[in-house]
Amino acid sequence: MTDIEQRLREAYDGQHLPPSVRNRALAAIEEVRACQGGAGETLTRERSGLLPSAEEAIVPSEALAFSDCSEARRAAAKRNSAPAPWRPRPRFVAALAACLLLVLAAFGVYGVYQTPSAYVDIDVNPAIELTVNPFGIVIGADALNEDGRSVIDAVSVVHRSYREAIDALTRSEILARYVSDDSLIDINVITENGHQANALIEDSDAALASMPGVHACHRADAEMREEASAAGLCVGRYKAACELMELDPSYTLEDCAGMSMRQLRDHIDACHGENDDQGEEIPDSSHNNGQGKGHGDGHGRHHS
Repeated sequence: MTDIEQRLREAYDGQHLPPSVRNRALAAIEEVRACQGGAGETLTRERSGLLPSAEEAIVPSEALAFSDCSEARRAAAKRNSAPAPWRPRPRFVAALAACLLLVLAAFGVYGVYQTPSAYVDIDVNPAIELTVNPFGIVIGADALNEDGRSVIDAVSVVHRSYREAIDALTRSEILARYVSDDSLIDINVITENGHQANALIEDSDAALASMPGVHACHRADAEMREEASAAGLCVGRYKAACELMELDPSYTLEDCAGMSMRQLRDHIDACHGENDDQGEEIPDSSHNNGQGKGHGDGHGRHHS
């Protein structure tokens, strides 16, 4: 071996990778084997960004897949670490559905509660109208004249059963001021429900039995109520006014609105008296508890 050959061999044997480059290359190889079973994708130096410079050394092609493999592992770790989507348990779903049904049922009952089923017009000289729901509860009270307003303001009747409401009215001091032995209390029940109409008339009869004067309970239809409402009158007063104006055209609705029910009946009686000295019976259920006399087209406690 010549001297030159000896020197070349020694120079070749002295060549070795820097420790940092060697460690990076070994780590890359192990990473590739772990992720791809040793069949990593060969990347160019520009893609990987992991290879040393030309001054350092050349690494195996398997190390070039280090960047892609690391990204794949990070993505897999991210998926594994993400919380699983929340799924409600069957018991929770059933409880939630039951609560929803209860809420809907409550709204349904409230809707029925607020639905008018009957109207009761009460007229002496105070004129008021009570609105009753299907459960027999008063859900509204309207005054149809100034005297009626004073009664409604003094007596609480809303959200009470009709029997409680009519009892409160008949026992009130404010209504007692308008009722005397010759007074006429006229009540009209407007509803399409015959059973409810009978119940309301019975309650009215029972409550008014202890009142002085005469009371009359009738059943009217919705068309008559609409006509009376358009005239601003209770049904009983409107019917009496129409009867009086038919007998004596000199009277007007305004004249009749300013009269008490007793005055209206007295004028009607006077007109009838010109042809018949005998007065008529009070309509429907009329009960003389004082010294007044009833008039109308009814027959005692038999209600139309």
